[in-house]
Amino acid sequence: MSQTTPPMTPAAAPAGPVAAPHGPRERRIRFGHLALAIALVVVGALGTTALVTMVSATDKYLALARDVEYGAQITEADLTVVSISSPPGLDPWPASERNRAIGNVATMPLAKGTLLTAAHVTDQQLPAAGEVRLGITVPGERLPAQPVRSGNLILLVDTGQGSNGGTTNPDPRTWQGTVLRVSDDGSGGGILGGGRAGDVTIDVVISAADAPMIAALAANDLLSVAVLPGQPGS
Repeated sequence: MSQTTPPMTPAAAPAGPVAAPHGPRERRIRFGHLALAIALVVVGALGTTALVTMVSATDKYLALARDVEYGAQITEADLTVVSISSPPGLDPWPASERNRAIGNVATMPLAKGTLLTAAHVTDQQLPAAGEVRLGITVPGERLPAQPVRSGNLILLVDTGQGSNGGTTNPDPRTWQGTVLRVSDDGSGGGILGGGRAGDVTIDVVISAADAPMIAALAANDLLSVAVLPGQPGS
């Protein structure tokens, strides 16, 4: 018995228009975001340019060509010109004002290579009015073990006998001064401190009224030297 295949019925046509197939969705450009991104790029580029310019820009300043002692007058040979970017926190002396720096007096010991600033010099001569420069020679054992340097504030101590005629003075007289220069007789190997046999000669700025007494005590080996706290090397 044979089977009869039913005839195929054609699909019914759609009743209305067929919608076109959807392609990829278009992404809308948000011009506000685009403008912000461009602005950020521009700001970053300008900041980088400014930083590079600031770092690479150099100016000419005055520096010390050699060591200068406290109280010494600045000369042409003491100065040199360096080209560097402006150092933060410092106000170095412009090289264009070299002539104004010459003739000033160093207010502290200045090492070779130091950038010169207004704080390093003064137009006031040393010693000042009412002061004198006195040279005293002190035995090495009456100096501190640390080196005594120019610019140090020191205390000169009278080590003579007390008024009661004893061998010690419980209330010694003292005078404060500022060291201008230190030299020795060469027997200490250049170490200007205690524990050595040679004598050390110190140029010190003191009150003119005290100079005669201090000179007399030094001549009789009755002075000791103390470096006040906060000084270089103390």
